[in-house]
Amino acid sequence: MKLIPKIGAVIFLFVLYSFIQVPNCDILKNGKFTYKLGKETVYVTFTEIEQIEYHKNRKYYIKSSISWFSDCKYFLTIKESTLPDFPFKIGTKLTVKIKKVKGNSIFYETFSPDGRSWKGKFIKIRE
Repeated sequence: MKLIPKIGAVIFLFVLYSFIQVPNCDILKNGKFTYKLGKETVYVTFTEIEQIEYHKNRKYYIKSSISWFSDCKYFLTIKESTLPDFPFKIGTKLTVKIKKVKGNSIFYETFSPDGRSWKGKFIKIRE
């Protein structure tokens, strides 16, 4: 009879794990992506240590360093920008948390030091 509680505990753990699955964020650590900003398509390249966004048909860019805090969370520090009216100063540190990875779509949420946050979605470009 002691076996029944143990089996129940194992089943409970499997059910709990199915709800708490951590996304595989390795897809984001190297590659090319896009995201939408209004009607504009922004191109983004990632390495494990750098992110570069290209705006307005690659006329402007934002370069940032990446410091991974965990597998699916990183700090993005703005290093250089040619984008007019860019709202963040050089040195600003944003926190990015990957919420879900589904196929080639990466859903994320970004948090700024002033308390603002926004959600977005990167789409991996097939190379």
